[in-house]
Amino acid sequence: MNTHYLKTSTIFFVLNFIGLFALCSCAENEVENPHKGAKLPVMQSIADNVPYIQSVDKEESYQLVDGIHIVDVTFTYCRKPTRMLIAEIDLTKDVTISVSTPDNLDEVGSKLQTVAEQAMCAEKAGKHVYLATNGDYFSESTTAAGTWIPGGLVYKDGKALWTTPGYEADHAFYILKDGTAHISTIEEFKENEANVMSALSGWQRMMIDGEPVKKFSVNDNAMDFHPRTFVGVSKDNLKVQLFVLDGRQPNYSNGMRLEDMILLCQGAGCYQALNLDGGGSTTMVKRTEMGGQVSFELMNTPSDNPVREVLNGLVVIKK
Repeated sequence: MNTHYLKTSTIFFVLNFIGLFALCSCAENEVENPHKGAKLPVMQSIADNVPYIQSVDKEESYQLVDGIHIVDVTFTYCRKPTRMLIAEIDLTKDVTISVSTPDNLDEVGSKLQTVAEQAMCAEKAGKHVYLATNGDYFSESTTAAGTWIPGGLVYKDGKALWTTPGYEADHAFYILKDGTAHISTIEEFKENEANVMSALSGWQRMMIDGEPVKKFSVNDNAMDFHPRTFVGVSKDNLKVQLFVLDGRQPNYSNGMRLEDMILLCQGAGCYQALNLDGGGSTTMVKRTEMGGQVSFELMNTPSDNPVREVLNGLVVIKK
């Protein structure tokens, strides 16, 4: 008998047996642990769509107020723990989204303030604030010490506070006077500018017309694991999802890469999606009331301690 043929046949049989066993094991895991353990529909879809999510370990879902639904989830991503909050905003209800600034001023650049402080200033100015996140990227001016430059557009309460697009800030998230939410190019934004109530630019566009973006700038921000804040909008422009994902805390939450955020947005059902400021800026707070006193409580665990001051934010308010 040809010993070479025998050895080759044996190896082929063993490899096929191993492959068949692996396939059976995967099938059994899928039956025993469908959707990687996710129970909430949005997390089932996300888990199925993001290959590097290994398991969904903890889920909580609750209604903050009518029109604001919170999903708080911890999952294993790239073999590391990751925590994410999603605020699902239904604009058909008595809620909308506005831009916040330090001290509720109709200007940007002169001051930084935490998300909670900006929410409180908006509250004191007459807005009933339910929830808030950080907003767009910003940088310190190289020509005027103590002043700050937004990453892109800033429109608040129908007023243009900053109209100069920044580095790669060629898209914007905005709310029109009719209450609908949009994410579009700056060119399309300009066509609707007269009807804009609130607007912020961001960095990378992640979903365009229901399709995941496949080309983006490859840099440390995109490819490394970082805390993230990003926003998605539904096809009918009446639902907004605000995502906050903690990072840079290895035993708690490691953060996420941009390419997997894109898949996450697709799984979450975003028709449009835009990456906002992340890193130490990533913050989400909610309204609490005790003894008639209003305060804003941290919902996530920002990587910066003390909590970073930011240039602007997004506040979910009563219409």
